[in-house]
Amino acid sequence: MPGLRDYLDRFRPAGAPGAGGTGVPADRSRELEAELTTVLALLDGVHAECAGVVARARRDAERIVAAARAEAATMTGDTDRRARAARDEAAREVLAAARAEAADTVARARQQALRVRERAEQRIPVLASRAVGLVRGLGTAPSASAAGRADLLGLPGWPP
Repeated sequence: MPGLRDYLDRFRPAGAPGAGGTGVPADRSRELEAELTTVLALLDGVHAECAGVVARARRDAERIVAAARAEAATMTGDTDRRARAARDEAAREVLAAARAEAADTVARARQQALRVRERAEQRIPVLASRAVGLVRGLGTAPSASAAGRADLLGLPGWPP
């Protein structure tokens, strides 16, 4: 004779909701697995497509990085050439300014030397005649007219 427990087991849910029945209880994990297997099988194609997209993106990224590196190298080379050209131009300008300044200094020095030469040429005859006069008067006593001359002060024997 069936016990109370057996009687109550009849009312326990054994499958999908609805009418209770007798029989083998449903295997819920196997049902879920069967239900999800078809859905997950559909996702296999999506997963493969995602892997392809990621691989293409990596290739594109590598290509972009390589192009950027090449462009950076080109830009660096151009910048170096322009910097060298700017330095060379600045050096040429400085040298030209220094040469112009040196030429100006030489021209001023020549003008000054010319003025000194002209003054010397003007003074030499007067100084030579004084020197001749002084040499001639070395053997004689100083005259009264020479005693107060400022141009003879400081010479040995003058004033007496």
